[in-house]
Amino acid sequence: MSQADDIRKFVIVNHISPARSRGDAQVSVRAGDVHREMDLSNSMPAVCSAIGSSKFWTEAGVRETKRDGPANSSTVVFTFAIDQSSTIDVAAAEKELRARFGNPDVDNEKILSFNLPDGRAIALQRDIQNVQLWLESSGRTFPSSWEMQLYQADRGRHSNLPGRLKHNPPELLRQQGFPRPVLSVRARNRNEFTNILDWYSQMPNTLDLEALGKLKAAFVSHFPDFEALGFDATHGSYWDEERKYKQALIERVAEVTGRGDELSNAQVGNDVLAILESPESNLLGWRMTDRLRIVRSTATPLINEAAGALLRSPLDPPQAVEEFVQKTWPEYSEGQEGNMPYRDMRTIPTMLLAFAKPERAIGVRYKPIYTAGMRLLHRSLLKNAPFSAAEYGDVLAMSEAILNVMRDDWGWKPRDLWDVQGFIWVTCNGSDADEAVSDEKSIVAESSKKSAAPTNVILYGPPGTGKTYRSAQEAVLLCDGVAPDEQDRQKLMERFNALKDAGRIAFVTFHQSYSYEDFIEGLRPETAAEDEGGQSSSGGFRLKPTDGVFKRISALAEQAGAVRPAASAFDLDGRNFFKMSLGRAYDQSEIYQAAIDGGYVALGWGGDTDWSDPIFEKFDAILEKWRSVEPDISSNRGDVTQTFRLRAMMQKGDIVIVSDGNSQFRAIGEIIGPYEFAKDATDYRHRRKVRWLRVLEKSLPVETILDGKFTMMSLYRIDPKKIKRAALETILGEQGATTTTDLNKDPDPYVLVIDEINRANISKVFGELITLIEPDKRLGCLNALTVTLPYSHEEFGVPANLHIVGTMNTADRSIALLDTALRRRFQFKELMPQPSLLGDNVGGVNIRALLSALNERIEYFFDREHQIGHAYFMECQSRTDLDRVMRTKIIPLLSEYFYDNWEKLREVLGETSDEGHFTVRTKLRPPTTGAMDSDIERYRYDVRPEFPANAYDHFMS
Repeated sequence: MSQADDIRKFVIVNHISPARSRGDAQVSVRAGDVHREMDLSNSMPAVCSAIGSSKFWTEAGVRETKRDGPANSSTVVFTFAIDQSSTIDVAAAEKELRARFGNPDVDNEKILSFNLPDGRAIALQRDIQNVQLWLESSGRTFPSSWEMQLYQADRGRHSNLPGRLKHNPPELLRQQGFPRPVLSVRARNRNEFTNILDWYSQMPNTLDLEALGKLKAAFVSHFPDFEALGFDATHGSYWDEERKYKQALIERVAEVTGRGDELSNAQVGNDVLAILESPESNLLGWRMTDRLRIVRSTATPLINEAAGALLRSPLDPPQAVEEFVQKTWPEYSEGQEGNMPYRDMRTIPTMLLAFAKPERAIGVRYKPIYTAGMRLLHRSLLKNAPFSAAEYGDVLAMSEAILNVMRDDWGWKPRDLWDVQGFIWVTCNGSDADEAVSDEKSIVAESSKKSAAPTNVILYGPPGTGKTYRSAQEAVLLCDGVAPDEQDRQKLMERFNALKDAGRIAFVTFHQSYSYEDFIEGLRPETAAEDEGGQSSSGGFRLKPTDGVFKRISALAEQAGAVRPAASAFDLDGRNFFKMSLGRAYDQSEIYQAAIDGGYVALGWGGDTDWSDPIFEKFDAILEKWRSVEPDISSNRGDVTQTFRLRAMMQKGDIVIVSDGNSQFRAIGEIIGPYEFAKDATDYRHRRKVRWLRVLEKSLPVETILDGKFTMMSLYRIDPKKIKRAALETILGEQGATTTTDLNKDPDPYVLVIDEINRANISKVFGELITLIEPDKRLGCLNALTVTLPYSHEEFGVPANLHIVGTMNTADRSIALLDTALRRRFQFKELMPQPSLLGDNVGGVNIRALLSALNERIEYFFDREHQIGHAYFMECQSRTDLDRVMRTKIIPLLSEYFYDNWEKLREVLGETSDEGHFTVRTKLRPPTTGAMDSDIERYRYDVRPEFPANAYDHFMS
């Protein structure tokens, strides 16, 4: 909101509403009082302008009857007559709700709620004096003057709300994608209450034409030559990318189905399914194609017969598709309890029918159809169940409505529903609706987040067997699919470090003091943030939930690939970076959403002046203009500094990072246009066009791409040295699919490497998350689970594309003693000593034989888990190197193994006399006091400073 909006809202809440509640006929407001109460700085004219306008009178339900005092001064007093007929209280609100919506479904002393015809809920809070409504959020915009608060899906709210509005709904609603975001709206007068009900009652079953217009703009942007060519052209970018190969498939299917009674249903089904499975189609994706081929190989007659019957069915498409699903579901779902094939049973029959009847049927894939439903109808069209006639009917109704708009309003002349399908697939592969996150997780098998089975593996073995070395190789292999050759350590580590810098790999070492607060999240002190002038706005600090390494990489992995379309590569060289706020994070989401949808950034500072004149490219000109209105204005005031940064400092090509509070960011864009003044807007009128490069579903920690945190300044340039370029390039490089062939690409894998995983208290570090790392409990899997974290109270789950690689030294703790919960959830790969990797002649010593002999003796005297790894000897290039390793590493390690029992140590080393090859044993004389039994022999043991030439000979025999 603008400063004027803030002032109007303040006066309504603190002056008008209390007077109306008291039954006063009029109220007087002194401008200076408002100025002081709001702690404004040199804004007296703004106060007088804000509450002396017709806009204020309308919003407040008042009429100005008198104005005393000098204009624009602190002493001016406004007197308003209060229209008591516009008063609204809880009783009047309840009466209106009952008249509109009938009998309530929840009626208790705290909450009264109703169900709308489309199933949505609305609730009136009865346990407060103000008229407070709770509504389901659909992402639609609403008047900025409303006193509204958005509660995200993971945020707690009134405990007595009905199920659809609850933070913790019943299981049945959870299966439908709840909880979802809700709005809490306070009605300050009867007119506003009526407007809220009218706005909310608009049925979301007709297309949101404003949202459809935005999709149209995105489609035309993607195909720049489309408007000149149209759907019926047989050349151009749309034809080449979307329609050409589909048209060829339609014609191939028509050849098969056109042969009439010559072919049986099974033959027709077999031939058309073969077309659908072909590489030329690529409409199913490899997983679905593989599953279809497996089922056809084991249940060929049933699947082929059902497909043929579907293609020839006289039923309407919704009923024909449901009949196919009912016939094939038992066979198709057999053995799939861990991953029910809901997606297959949506996509396969609808694609078949769309080939045969392109004017009446459309192929369904979860992500684009779900996103289109949320954007255009503000509801989900798909359920977590076998596909039904009702669901497909809803999809077809939406698709036909889009086709009608294309044909009748836009003049685009679509051939059939395949053109609607192409339009949806190009524009709706990413969703910026908050509801998409919850619902997508509930529809498991079709989740775009689902990738190959997540890996939880622990590499274990004695010390020196290359576990940490191997963990780097495993991490690179999981990320890239291939890894440099084991022998080329330099290339392997270069790639490992590059992926680490890019945020794809995280590395942590566990130790005895490592805790849940370090790994997941904990409370950390945060000092006061800086104000516009760069000074601390208050003293002291507060405790704030801070993400640990596991939660940070989980957030990155969860959003991999979940972005809006952008270029496949982006060069950051030569660009400036700016941090910018788009409204307050906690209560102005509509400003942010409007900017995302409109492709711009907007500034609330700057007043009502149009700064387009070239003179305002200079800071002094902006300051002078402000001083003509407010002579005492400081050059550090946000209206001056922020305006200059947006107007003059920002240049085309610069990068803007949109903050979400001081510790997170939620979007990244490229400035593509000059300063613009939105004269028709009521606030945030100062703008620049932006090409959004990344819009996040969930905000990420700013440390992901920046050293340090944001300050409270709305807009400022970021020191380029603080930008983590590799990580930023990774985030900008993960693009959402923009064509049919991209839809099946899995999100990039991420890897967390935990070195020495057994050295920490696993139960203490993982806490309740130990369950969530199981492969089938990951987000997007059948048994997906989330938990509410104790400090941030966020709902948290582990994404399926996050792999965990741990290492464990068995000399520290045997695998048998490892936490049982951990052992159940990890695979274990044993790494034992490999003497074959060592040389057979280093300074005349066969190190290979030396290591083998040492380990045989250790296993005999102790156990196999305390052997010595080959890595200790890998760098030995000479006899001097070998002696140093034996003296400084091997002998101390053996001493530790045998708890300073040097006799056992000497036996392992093969010492047969006091003057050994590696150690010297000296007998100690008993004290002369005779206090000890002189028959007990005691020795002092010393490691030789130099080993004799033949020290290793006995290991060779």
